[in-house]
Amino acid sequence: MSGLVAVLLLSACPQAGMPEAAEDAGLPPILEAGMPIRTVGLFASCTPEGAGYTDVRCQDGLRCATVLVGDPVSGQGALTQCVPAPKAGEALTEGKACAFDREAQPQTEPRRFWDQCAAGLICAPTPQNGLQCRRPCEIRQHGTCGKKELCVLPTQVSGLSYCSSQDGCQPVAPQSGCPRGGDGQTLNCYVLGDNKNTGTVCLAKQPWGQSDGQLDSSCERSWSCAAGLACVTKVGREQTCRPYCTLPERPDGGTPPDGGTEVRCMGMLGTCNPIVGYERVGRCY
Repeated sequence: MSGLVAVLLLSACPQAGMPEAAEDAGLPPILEAGMPIRTVGLFASCTPEGAGYTDVRCQDGLRCATVLVGDPVSGQGALTQCVPAPKAGEALTEGKACAFDREAQPQTEPRRFWDQCAAGLICAPTPQNGLQCRRPCEIRQHGTCGKKELCVLPTQVSGLSYCSSQDGCQPVAPQSGCPRGGDGQTLNCYVLGDNKNTGTVCLAKQPWGQSDGQLDSSCERSWSCAAGLACVTKVGREQTCRPYCTLPERPDGGTPPDGGTEVRCMGMLGTCNPIVGYERVGRCY
């Protein structure tokens, strides 16, 4: 899977024969949680359902979707905007393969492309199966995801994620339990969490600046690090990639087998510190 697509702050350019993004006029306001809801038109900015509070909704016949903006050859950014909803019988359901194969006609400047996922779904890049229609969520906010799901995987739009199952892989090197991604390379196992759950997911390393993701390299999140490493903040230092480590199992209601003493990491890498919500694995620092 390719790295995150840069988010472009681009405004909609109405074209001839194409309605301009605008609020409905002359209608009584719709209230949600006591707040008025604005109804907006084609290519207006929006927040997908389930991805956080919004006071905006798309006009009838439109849906909030990820839109790739720009030329496919020279480079594209990504936004969430109101686009035409699929025709009856053509909407793709959750888990179906999708593509950004719909383009504004007449063509806009910059060009805009979107998908045919059903309302309430986005076309997201999954680690194993490419683009699929998935339920969106605000990254690291569990929202409406299922009890055992996580809202942690990146999409084309910064801050936007989708609900996904935990993979049950082994994050401590040598890693195991992850399949190959679309490029044929074995995915890495990371411990990631939202505001309700923490678990393991298989994901390709995501580019971050000039960092190579190796030991003690700078990072943004754990997916910026190479296999077997996690992104941690050491006291008085920036975030860096440090090894995952194994902690002794703690019996229910009991003390750990080592009596609670520190677990030292190999090679003078520090102490194995538990990960909140996933105490069987720690990080060395």
